[in-house]
Amino acid sequence: MDKKLVCPCGLTCCDCLFYKNEIFATAKKLKELISANDLDLFLRGNSIKNSWKAVAEHMMLSEEQEWEEIGQHFDIFKDMPLFMNILDGIVKVQCKATCQETGGCSLGGKSHVCQISKCVKSKEYNGCWQCDEFENCDKLNFVKERYGYVIEENLRTAKEKGVEQVCSHGNRYYIWQRKKYGDV
Repeated sequence: MDKKLVCPCGLTCCDCLFYKNEIFATAKKLKELISANDLDLFLRGNSIKNSWKAVAEHMMLSEEQEWEEIGQHFDIFKDMPLFMNILDGIVKVQCKATCQETGGCSLGGKSHVCQISKCVKSKEYNGCWQCDEFENCDKLNFVKERYGYVIEENLRTAKEKGVEQVCSHGNRYYIWQRKKYGDV
């Protein structure tokens, strides 16, 4: 793995959901397409004005069929402004640079230096794997609680074999992902 993708704490940017550009590019593109075509206005307008009833009438549906076959599909679009804001929010939390490049996590586009990065820098290390105390370090508790064995595995690999030998965990990176697949 490229050294710049292994954070000082053992996290790997290539597995981090905040670093996966495809997610953020897709959210941005989806919002642009919806807005450019006024789909958000059309869907919300049809839902709040119950304009879908005209569609149901045009399709010669009975009153009993109107809601089930047409209305319920439009009802959710009352929340279209919230959905558009959520797409904006997704785009804004993207991490665009690695910890190794900026000296801290760039979640949301701004670099944030955590206690681990400060400690590593103060010891003039590249990562916790260079420290003999990493297995019992309290500063790593936050990431260990969320990523479990991945952190210690990555740190041991970096210490014993080199940072380049740290492997991606793909969609089994976070504890909740491993639980989904029964890998905990």
